[in-house]
Amino acid sequence: MELFGWLNGISALGVVSVNLLIGFYSLYKANKLKAKLLTVTSLTIIFIGLLWLGPTVDFLKILITGTNIEPVWVYPLLSYMWAAPGITLGMYIGGELLMSKKKWILVGIFLIISIAYEFFLFSSPISSFKFVVPSPLGSDLIDTSSNYSYYTSYFLIVFILSILIFNGSGFLVKAKQATGIIRKKFLFLSIGFIVFAVIVIFDSIVPPMIALFIVRFGIIISSILLYLGIKA
Repeated sequence: MELFGWLNGISALGVVSVNLLIGFYSLYKANKLKAKLLTVTSLTIIFIGLLWLGPTVDFLKILITGTNIEPVWVYPLLSYMWAAPGITLGMYIGGELLMSKKKWILVGIFLIISIAYEFFLFSSPISSFKFVVPSPLGSDLIDTSSNYSYYTSYFLIVFILSILIFNGSGFLVKAKQATGIIRKKFLFLSIGFIVFAVIVIFDSIVPPMIALFIVRFGIIISSILLYLGIKA
C-alpha cells in the first residue's frame, strides 16, 4: 500500500480500538454505578467507533490476505449499519437531559427513521454509495462516498443535522443557563456532539491523505468528551 493507504487504515483502526476501549470501560463503570444514562452513553461511544469498521476490516484483510473486502458492498455495510443505533442513542441522551418527559416521543421518531434507513441500506448497499475500488486489489483501501441520488444519503443528512442542532446547540444553551460542574458537563456534551457531527462530515469529503489522520483523531476527542459529560 501507498503511504496514504497506511494512514487511512491505521487511523481507522485507531478510532475503532480507542472507542471500544473507552466504551467498554465506561460500560463497566456504568454497571458498577447502576447508571442508566452512562450505559447509553457507553453504547453510543462504541457505535461511533464502529462507524470506521469498514476501513478497519479492509485494512486488516489486506495485511493478512493481500486483497480487499469482497464483495465490495460489504465494506460500507460494516460501517454505516451502526449509524442508526448510534444516532438514536445519542438522541436519547439529548432527550433525557433536555426534555425528559417527552424523550420517548423523540426516540420513537428516530426509531422509525432508523428502521427505514436500515431497510434502504441493506436492500440496496450498491445504490447507497459510490465506490472507488483499488486496482490491483490489495494495493489500497476501498473508498466510498454517499450517493446523493439514493434515499440513505438523506437519512444520513437528517441524522447529522439532528445531532448538531438538537444535541450540540441544545447542550450549549443548557451550559449557558447552568453554573459550576453542571455547566462544565453540558459544555463537554455540547462540544463532543458538535465535534462528532463536524468530523463525520469532513471524513466523508476529505480524501484519504494526511489530513484524514488528523480529522479522525477528533472522533476520539469527541468520545472522551461524551464520557466526561456523563460520568459521575
